[in-house]
Amino acid sequence: MKASLWIISLLCVSLTVACAQNPAAVKPDTSPHTVQFVTVDKDVKLEVLDWGGTGHPLIFLAALGADAHVFDNLAPKFTATNHVYGITRRGFGASSKPEPDGKNYSADRLGDDVLAVIDYLKLDHPVLVGHSIAGEDLAPSEAGILER
Repeated sequence: MKASLWIISLLCVSLTVACAQNPAAVKPDTSPHTVQFVTVDKDVKLEVLDWGGTGHPLIFLAALGADAHVFDNLAPKFTATNHVYGITRRGFGASSKPEPDGKNYSADRLGDDVLAVIDYLKLDHPVLVGHSIAGEDLAPSEAGILER
């Protein structure tokens, strides 16, 4: 049983990597959302998906190696009670990919990116949902995510 789960896990990772390397292998985007790009730093724009909805703002942040489109099937399920967004972090998907310099991919910088999107969209106390490593973007830091 454990060997089967291990093989399935490896297969999922392999498929994720293959799709990231070959966008043509990914099915067409049919999710009901709009896309905009928000400038968060010098020469850095992040892809922000907006699935619409009514109510309190809800922002999904993807795991490492993924973009906000991983929530294309899940996000619409929340639009009856929330206005739902997704942010693709720098370095992935359609967001800018600045050359690493030791600071521009730090947890503080990634947290600042999230704050910049929140400020740009003028969102009041959004609920943030971070999958996997995206939890680090939400950790207490100089960015002050948890202080908002």
